[in-house]
Order: sequence, then structure tokens, then C-alpha cells
Amino acid sequence: MAAAFSQYWTARLTDGFPMLAAMQVSVLGDQQNWQLIAPFSLNRNDHGTAFGGSLSMLATIAGWMATCVAAGDGYDVVIQSGNTHFLKPLTGDLLARVASIDPAVLDRFRETLRRRGKARLAVQVEVVDAKNEPVVQFSGQYVAAPL
Repeated sequence: MAAAFSQYWTARLTDGFPMLAAMQVSVLGDQQNWQLIAPFSLNRNDHGTAFGGSLSMLATIAGWMATCVAAGDGYDVVIQSGNTHFLKPLTGDLLARVASIDPAVLDRFRETLRRRGKARLAVQVEVVDAKNEPVVQFSGQYVAAPL
């Protein structure tokens, strides 16, 4: 099941977003526990650290994907706002993970989608280094609406 989830989402991301294909973004894990990864070699800058645009993009897409997964099929998701904090340089592969979303918040999001046909979800994402320490903190607000 994990392989099907990660293969589906890796293909959806890289087919739907040419920039993510160029970054060689892939999804690791299953629907309950996943993360996005991109190789450092393709996402570095002239200082020998990860490019800020790649870090921000990976975090933004992780939040978008989390909202898509939460909404389920039949909804289009867009970002409404986002804020990226760069904490320290990264010199290895880029790894983004979404912070756990409170089940009550997810229930309200889905109920609002069902009732109103549109809902917002706030998502927190971290990009971490090889020691699992955060190098980027991202917070985004996403909107889901019927296709």
C-alpha cells in the first residue's frame, strides 16, 4: 500500500509540476506517514547550500499535498498564503515533513467541505537536515473547493 501511495503522488507531483520534476522530488511513505525528498545536488546554490527557492517550494508543496490528502478526491486545492522561515543552511538532501494535524481540525475541515463545498486548512511543515533538525519552518493556509 505504501508503494502505491508514494508512486501515485510522486507521479502526480512530477507530471503536474515541471519544476518538481526538475528538482527530482519524490514521496516516501504511506498515507499516514509520508515525506517529500529532493536531492541536494539538483537543489543547491552557488554558496554550496540548498537553494532557498527549492526549500520553500518543497515545503509549500508538502502543505498542498497534505491538504489534498485530507480533502480526498474531487477537490481542487490552492495555497492562500504561506510564510517560510529559514533557520540555518542545509548542505544535504531536502526532506520535508508535515506536522501532525489535530484530528478535530481535520474533522471540521472535512465537515465544512461537505456543508459549504469549500474549506481552509492551516498546515505546518518542516524541512530537516540529516540530524533531523529543522532548517526551514513553513506555515501555509490552503483552500479546497470542488473540481
